[in-house]
Amino acid sequence: MCCSGDAQGAKFPVYLDYGIDCFFGTHADLRITEGGIIFRSRWRFPLGTQLALRICARSMGPEDCAICQDLTGIVVSCERVDGRHSCFEATILLLDVTRPMQQELGRFANRLELKSQLN
Repeated sequence: MCCSGDAQGAKFPVYLDYGIDCFFGTHADLRITEGGIIFRSRWRFPLGTQLALRICARSMGPEDCAICQDLTGIVVSCERVDGRHSCFEATILLLDVTRPMQQELGRFANRLELKSQLN
């Protein structure tokens, strides 16, 4: 199921363009790399589109707070998944790939339990 997190069991929200739209994803819907992200959603983007995204990870306990990561990137791929009409896998090349940003992404991936995805 595309965007399985749109139903119960969502692990994180992804906000598009400062909150104009969002979807709720699970670990199967998101991959983080050093230079970009790949996610599945109902959104279809033309190649070359510049996106502003915010991905948030829930708090880990009552003494913790949620963390969010703002990302800006360019769509380098957006393909329909398995012929489904409402599911696309988008690959976003990040515009900021500096060392501090990579460290932030690592911290964020760790919170989302995606740490094994980073090289």
